[in-house]
Amino acid sequence: MTSLSPTVAGHLAQLLSITVWTSGLIVQKTLTPAASVGSILLVQLAGAAAVLWLALALAGRLPALTRRNLVNVAWGLLAPGLVLIFGLAGAARTDGVSVSMIWGLVPLVGPVLARLILREPLHWSFPVGGLVGLLGLIVITLDRQRLGASDMAGNLLVFAGVLCASISHVIGRFLNTGTVPWYQTATLQVTGAALAAGVLAALTGWRLPASADPATLAGFLYVVFVMTVVNFLAFNFALGRIQAAWVSLYVSLAPAIGTLAAVVLLGSVVRPADALGIAIIVAGIAFPHLMRLTPGGRAHAAAASAAAPQHRRPPRR
Repeated sequence: MTSLSPTVAGHLAQLLSITVWTSGLIVQKTLTPAASVGSILLVQLAGAAAVLWLALALAGRLPALTRRNLVNVAWGLLAPGLVLIFGLAGAARTDGVSVSMIWGLVPLVGPVLARLILREPLHWSFPVGGLVGLLGLIVITLDRQRLGASDMAGNLLVFAGVLCASISHVIGRFLNTGTVPWYQTATLQVTGAALAAGVLAALTGWRLPASADPATLAGFLYVVFVMTVVNFLAFNFALGRIQAAWVSLYVSLAPAIGTLAAVVLLGSVVRPADALGIAIIVAGIAFPHLMRLTPGGRAHAAAASAAAPQHRRPPRR
């Protein structure tokens, strides 16, 4: 059986990552009536960090105490630390559909930052696809704002989380092209986020239900094991194998995935304007992919692959 190439495996991993992450944003929102933001995040991130550290210990692959690994922990303070703090605080104030739509801004910011900071080649189809996705976002958010379905302060908090996530994609691309294994990087990143959540819980207070109903318990299990453990393993695996621009562009799927999760978990109603906006966003996602099938797109992809930092396998211990 032919194994997947590193690039194909990276694309599949990022698709998995964005699916479980965006669904998790809606699951988090279902938990906010029962617990405080700091409590939810501390349980989620500290629990996930404990699982990851235990797995590394059992496998005999604990990371060494190096400056590079401390940088990975600091990265976790930003993302998912600040990303989740801003995002969940905003989600508690606004509706699930608006949360999902705002995440469609990442493809506009991420590729540009990758070009400015990492000097990664940026094909013109990426910003064009991002602008098309932004048009879909505007269609939905303006309509929902008019109906009073979303809250501006909550939307701005979610947007702050989106900015942190965009910066994180660029940092993560750099950190995942070195010799530290992606699974160790994921563990250190989640550990840094758990530290941020601990500070938030200490500042805002601890509030968790004394006895959780089955739905709440299932929600906590999902955000710990799937949204965090599975997501960040897949995310760091992908960052070492595909360009940051592609990682950011896949976040354009967030509106469609998140809206579906909001319908299933929150009972949100998808109106014609919502469906139109999602269709426009998906068109923006598809555009750069379709451009890669043209002769010019194939030539640019080959040049980008040659210019991008190469993933180096860590030495076996």
